[in-house]
Amino acid sequence: MKRILYALLMMTALGVVVPSLTFASYGEPGHHHSKPAPSIDWSALPADIQTLKSQLDQIGSEQKSLFLQMKTQNDQIKQARRTLTSEQRKLLKKPAKQLIMQMRAAKDEIRDMRDRKHEAWDSFHEHVDSKEWASAKSDLTTIIQQKRLIVSKQQNVVKLQQQLITLIQPQQQLHVH
Repeated sequence: MKRILYALLMMTALGVVVPSLTFASYGEPGHHHSKPAPSIDWSALPADIQTLKSQLDQIGSEQKSLFLQMKTQNDQIKQARRTLTSEQRKLLKKPAKQLIMQMRAAKDEIRDMRDRKHEAWDSFHEHVDSKEWASAKSDLTTIIQQKRLIVSKQQNVVKLQQQLITLIQPQQQLHVH
């Protein structure tokens, strides 16, 4: 009985953790910080800063694609989890726990990087307002570096989700036959 309760607890945690990881690990469009950033007329900024802005836009597009992939995989995990028997859940408990812990660690790292990125955005806005272009460019470079690190962690979450799907699917197929 104790094992069954523990297995159910793990699978419930999986159902709660995976969706929150998916949404927590995504970048800007779904994430808003407490105060809205003032809008910037990018065309009025120096050309080198505009070039960095285009890099930011490319990273943003990549993040949108990763988000969609994480969401799709999350849906697959939820669907597969619903079909597992308690015995199959028991078998998956240990390997699933390891993957979940790795996803949590990635989520925490993403949150830390996002905080540093938001600080750099605040600094960037201050430097743009005071027309300190070298400092603004440095801030924007920091933002790009943080976003690239975040994308790397998001790609890792995609891989971990895929491993979880791969782990669940053979058990799911045993249930069907």
